[in-house]
Amino acid sequence: MRSFLDRFILGLPRLYIKQFPYAWIVFVALWTWPPNLSIIFLVIVLVGLAMLQWQYAAWISTLRDEYAPNGGKFYVDRPPVPLPRAVQNISIMAAAAGLVSYFLSGRVGLPAWQLFILIAGFSLLYRNYLFFGAPTTYVITASGIAVHFAPGHLDYRPFLRFDEIARIERCEFKKDLGWDCFARVPECRDGLLLIPKNPRGFTKRMEKLFIAPGNVDKFQKQLPYGYQ
Repeated sequence: MRSFLDRFILGLPRLYIKQFPYAWIVFVALWTWPPNLSIIFLVIVLVGLAMLQWQYAAWISTLRDEYAPNGGKFYVDRPPVPLPRAVQNISIMAAAAGLVSYFLSGRVGLPAWQLFILIAGFSLLYRNYLFFGAPTTYVITASGIAVHFAPGHLDYRPFLRFDEIARIERCEFKKDLGWDCFARVPECRDGLLLIPKNPRGFTKRMEKLFIAPGNVDKFQKQLPYGYQ
């Protein structure tokens, strides 16, 4: 039953689940009347958030079942939210939302405070990656490296086997070399470049892949001999 539910949630496109913040607009618009109806849209928002977390947990569970079924190697690195970036971007957004709310107050049938909550809440829910970075997770198993990268409405879940990787180099991300960057924030000063054995790249769309674990030193120590 669990595996069936995991396949079900993983089969749902993230694009569809990410539509839940639209319910926030209706929730705030109906905040003062009628309260019993507005609470339904808040529940929709909470269900959407829960589904995103469920999808991530299902990905981890499926990986573990497939690549480490008997307690084999399974190292997880999930880079934390970059707090300075989050504080800076949220402050800018809050200031902009305050100005817009002030000028639109009363013109659309909502008071300034309600407009502010609508704009700020919708921005944080719908474009969360601008404030908290793109949710990213790296998993090392005995046979390869799995990546979950969700930069908005789409998510990517490649699994790169070690027999596909020629070498792994520690370096700083460089934008002009055609590297794919699966990292929580694009401004990466320290990370790892995965270079494929195939000169054409890992896939038709992915040549070299740059990743930025939260703890690069510890991540490297978990790699098998020859890749550290």
